[in-house]
Amino acid sequence: MILHVDLAWILEVTERAVPGDPAPIDYGVAIAAVERHRAVVTGQDVYDGPIARAAALTHTLGRLPWLEHSNLRVAVAVAHGYLTASGVQVRLDQERVTALATALTRPRATVADIATVLRTWRT
Repeated sequence: MILHVDLAWILEVTERAVPGDPAPIDYGVAIAAVERHRAVVTGQDVYDGPIARAAALTHTLGRLPWLEHSNLRVAVAVAHGYLTASGVQVRLDQERVTALATALTRPRATVADIATVLRTWRT
């Protein structure tokens, strides 16, 4: 099963993840994340599998400022929510969350880097 999420799903995760519901300052970033995780080129998925798609969502939402605050927290929540909804069993703890946040703040972080971190979340 390939799970594709939409802007409403991302906004719902944001609302649940962050008390005070930060206002989006650039909806285009969230829309780009939606389109990126479902990208297809010459009939092939650009991001194959739930971890790669979660990484694409997370990379976009965590690297580009789109909320007035809490971008990294929302990126973590989106990664967790997407993997869980895709049937991937994950275990989160402070170490894993910190590893993802650290990866997202590296200037040259790639989707592959984020996927590597997300693989450590599997149980």
